[in-house]
Amino acid sequence: MPGISSDVSPDPASTAIPPDSRAIVLTQVSELGGAERACLALSRWLFKQGIPNHFVTYLDTAGLARAASHPVTVIQLLPSLKPLPKVLALRSYFGRHKGAPLPLLSGYQPALHATLAGLRGFHCLMHDTPSLFSSSDETRSLRGRLLRSVSDHITAFGLRSGGRTIVTSEYLREECHRVFGVSAAIARMGGLGTTKDFRPRPPREDLRLFSVSRVEANKRIDWMLRALATLDQPPFALSQKVNWRLDVAGRGSQLETIRALAAELGLADRVHFHGFVSDAHLEELYGRADLFLMPAVQGYGIPAIESLQRGIPVLLHRDSGVSDILLHTPWATVFAGGEDTMLPALTTAIQSVAAGRHLQAALPNIPSEESWAEEIARLCRWV
Repeated sequence: MPGISSDVSPDPASTAIPPDSRAIVLTQVSELGGAERACLALSRWLFKQGIPNHFVTYLDTAGLARAASHPVTVIQLLPSLKPLPKVLALRSYFGRHKGAPLPLLSGYQPALHATLAGLRGFHCLMHDTPSLFSSSDETRSLRGRLLRSVSDHITAFGLRSGGRTIVTSEYLREECHRVFGVSAAIARMGGLGTTKDFRPRPPREDLRLFSVSRVEANKRIDWMLRALATLDQPPFALSQKVNWRLDVAGRGSQLETIRALAAELGLADRVHFHGFVSDAHLEELYGRADLFLMPAVQGYGIPAIESLQRGIPVLLHRDSGVSDILLHTPWATVFAGGEDTMLPALTTAIQSVAAGRHLQAALPNIPSEESWAEEIARLCRWV
């Protein structure tokens, strides 16, 4: 049963919303990334419990309703895509829905805009804090740093107005306390795909490495390439021991730069960039993978969970929040430090896969999307 398709762009003033419907607020939805998929999982869990809910967004070009497996209502406010019209659109919408359950805002920008719009007591899923945004304070202009500081102070005021701030890792909890002065709750996120059969991957002659993410600097795909290039140097080249291949799924601003780096390092025949892939193609890539690579710095890292659920061991950096729960299992090689630590970590992970060490231990206890959604609903006092 379809919901209100985001293609239709329903008039927010005329769309009937039950007075007790829980609002999940996103900004401009241009693609279905981790945050959007998480919000869909929460909406689905609420629907199964008979709890009315809906999405509020400025513009949805990705098609939240089409991607959902349950009836979904998507309200598009359709303001001019500048800050002030967005803020005024939020103020107008929630001004017409006074008395409704406090909304849940997905991310930093909705929290900032909601605070400016006069909303108080809202809840927020803080997926990333300013330290994880693409441009750092060290590279941003003085004007940019001042604007970010002002934005942080405004957002902090809203976050401290009575609602819950919810994160996925200890790192994000510490960042929220440092930047916003709030005590955030941790809700561990599970895999957000449909249920997959766990399939152990015994050692074999070929070695398929896999990475899926936006191709941006913080994903450290360049670390992977330089480490693999070093491993493939004679006289003990990795390719002389095993026929290896790295598949990289995802697009982003660094895609052509990373593709050129692979060619420069002599890896063009072994590293394959797929760009954006369909769900079916993504499943094919997961199905062939022996080891998942994720050296990124990020708030959490859902792909690592989804890989483990499929029986694929993972290599990840301590800078991924999900490493909090994967420190003590042979299913995960967790490393810390700079790029110089990538090579020994990758060597260890490949040797572990070749020896099948992960198969000698039970899969670690990892959260499910249902347990995460239930925890979010409880923290928001929606149940």
